[in-house]
Amino acid sequence: MKKIGLRTIKTGIAVFLAMLAGYFGLVETPVYTVSVCIFSIKNTMKSSVSDARTRILGTLLGGFVGYIFAILTHGEIISTALGVILIIHLCNSLKISDSAGIASVTFTAILIGIGQNNPLTYSIFRTIDTLIGLLIALLVNYGVSRPKYLKHLCSAFKSAHADCIDIASEMVAKNDFSNYWKYEEIFDDLQNYYNLLLDEITYANKDADFTELKEYFNIFEQLLHHIHGLYLLKNNPLDKSNWSNGTIYKYHIDSINKLLSMSLLMELDFNLILDSR
Repeated sequence: MKKIGLRTIKTGIAVFLAMLAGYFGLVETPVYTVSVCIFSIKNTMKSSVSDARTRILGTLLGGFVGYIFAILTHGEIISTALGVILIIHLCNSLKISDSAGIASVTFTAILIGIGQNNPLTYSIFRTIDTLIGLLIALLVNYGVSRPKYLKHLCSAFKSAHADCIDIASEMVAKNDFSNYWKYEEIFDDLQNYYNLLLDEITYANKDADFTELKEYFNIFEQLLHHIHGLYLLKNNPLDKSNWSNGTIYKYHIDSINKLLSMSLLMELDFNLILDSR
């Protein structure tokens, strides 16, 4: 059974806090706060902060447009649908398209629940409900197990790069590159962990030096291209019999062996990166 991810756990914690805020009367309608928490939790703190900025703008936009529509239309079905179209268009025009969802939630929360309430007061409270959900998600992203998450990313990166070396070495030893897709799958994992590491550690320490990590990742990226080249060479329908005797084959093999040697000589010390925070 697959292990429960940290993002899943953080989402559960955020929902719990949102429900707690409703229980103690900090928000009037916790369903909106909970909804915002669910789709605001991110993998890294950097992405969470970046999204929070645009979503705050989206929330305020949804609240403002919702207030205008509440005055003019009193929550009619057709006007609500047209309002959502307008909200999405405005978000795209303002280049905050990622916040279109949360802006629409804020807008519809106002239009659907307005009833006989005062439009201004109701719009303000629904906007606050949404903003509190954003704040809870941001605090949970920042506070829950960030050091452990960083160490998890480092460990996962090391594991993926070890698998890349094993697969590439086995292909060279057997002179069989038909399983190129296996390397590609592991490389995709490696690239994902690499990007998450850059985001998370850069946010924690803007002066962190990633030169060695980038050079190390570049080795495996080059390996991917060379392995793919040999895979295509072997499957060339014009010359399958002598595919391993030509200059192109020798170039790719020599490059792969050189890159594998470099990967074994280089040793990343993630402790230094983490301690530099």
